[in-house]
Amino acid sequence: MRADELCEVVALWRRSRDDAQPWLEARMSHSADDDLRYFREVVARENEVWLALSGGRALGLLALREGFIAHLYVDPPAQRSGVGSVLIAHAQALSPRGLSLYTHQRNQRARRFYERHGFRPRSFGVSPGAECEPDVRYERPSSE
Repeated sequence: MRADELCEVVALWRRSRDDAQPWLEARMSHSADDDLRYFREVVARENEVWLALSGGRALGLLALREGFIAHLYVDPPAQRSGVGSVLIAHAQALSPRGLSLYTHQRNQRARRFYERHGFRPRSFGVSPGAECEPDVRYERPSSE
């Protein structure tokens, strides 16, 4: 991700989160400024952020750190078109020793997606902080 793509990517991130987990986004009630600040100061600093682009427009994003997928979101109109699969394949190429991630237990659509891509649930818990939402840790073994 380039610096000049930040606002577009944060807007995609918000649309995708609103679509995937409306119950949580409504409860957390973050503003657009909150999203921008968090993405710039936390997500983009702690992870490599990769984009799936078409015609210069971001369709999806992957935030990856040492085999851990911190964020993987696809713009709702682009879902079910292979964008998420391309991002997973890219994460695998960058992390041949395996991948892990967390998702919310209630997010059945994401859970089905990850399981189709070889991820298996390893533990169940509750996400930290104000979010405090039941989650599941997934792991995908090494591709070596």
